[in-house]
Amino acid sequence: MPRRSCPRRSSRRRAPGMSRPSSASPARPSPSERSREPTMRTVMFVCTGNTCRSPFAERLAALLDPSTRYTSTGTHLLADLGIDPAMAACLTRLGASTAGFTSTQLDADRAAGADLLVCLTRSHRDFVVGTWPEAAARTVVLRPYAELAAAGTVAAWDPPGAGVEVPSRGYLDDIADPYRLGRDEAERAAAEIETALRTVLGLG
Repeated sequence: MPRRSCPRRSSRRRAPGMSRPSSASPARPSPSERSREPTMRTVMFVCTGNTCRSPFAERLAALLDPSTRYTSTGTHLLADLGIDPAMAACLTRLGASTAGFTSTQLDADRAAGADLLVCLTRSHRDFVVGTWPEAAARTVVLRPYAELAAAGTVAAWDPPGAGVEVPSRGYLDDIADPYRLGRDEAERAAAEIETALRTVLGLG
């Protein structure tokens, strides 16, 4: 019976000082290295039922500024609802997504987890600060805050520093609730929010 020949070893040799290729996976960053990695800041928009103004602000801001994590919530929850259809139509026209949204109610954990809470009216800010006084320094009203940003007093989504005088124009600071008031009111609220967001983000 003929013998089977063994496969010959390759005659190629590694150059001096050359090590074998390593099959080990790349080293993972240590916990201390991970802690130094930049974290995405969280901006939370606050309105009443979290179905019209604040979700519109959240989804449009996310479209305009992907570098920031945007969320939204309501001071008084209207069950687990989607975005109001009239406001959703405004978002769709602007190219923003409405998918997967469910309304939530503001609580202590959500308030503590936001770097900045951006309220749509003065009464929303009063509610937040009255319930969680420790959040006062990082809770603002959108329109007056946009004026600070336009003046260069604050950088986008930075809390106003101590001693910063926040402009106040009474009810003109508020973006009125368009809930169930029809398309015209929804478009008015959407336009006011869009203008304020673009001002804060320096988009004109």
